[in-house]
Amino acid sequence: MATAKLTIQRGKVDLKDVILTAGSAEAQSDTMSLNIDTTNLSKGEAMMLLDELKQKIFSSPWPLL
Repeated sequence: MATAKLTIQRGKVDLKDVILTAGSAEAQSDTMSLNIDTTNLSKGEAMMLLDELKQKIFSSPWPLL
């Protein structure tokens, strides 16, 4: 089963900044999770980062990896 992990950092909002690596065992259970450090992140910034993750999924071959 293919699993994938998408990672993007605050302040890096270009598609090239989204890192795609192998997913964890959690992903093998048909689960998608999202971890957000909201310490210095506004809601607007979080939404921008989510948009970049969405664009990475749209532009990558499927299944990921």
